Amino acid sequence: MVLLSDQTLREGIHDLRWRLEEMLADGPSALVVDVSGLTRLSSPTIAALLWAKRRCTARGVRLTLTQPDQAMVGLLHRAGLDDVLEIHPARDSALGKATR
Repeated sequence: MVLLSDQTLREGIHDLRWRLEEMLADGPSALVVDVSGLTRLSSPTIAALLWAKRRCTARGVRLTLTQPDQAMVGLLHRAGLDDVLEIHPARDSALGKATR
């Protein structure tokens, strides 16, 4: 699992860019990126996620974003990333959608 948060974004992107092959070496079925600590999407963040998605897809590995809050789900939707990335919203975000 890779954790991305506003405070550790640089390290998280570094993990995605430099450790991805190491993370994929054991042949996992999925790579989980926890975005629960993100409140914004920068261009480098989007680029890193899309790059990781391409690398994972080439290896037959699912890339999943997990725990985005409702605001992040909205950002991902507006950026068109909800059509490209598998997103598992935080439990409270999913409940919010269900009650609408």
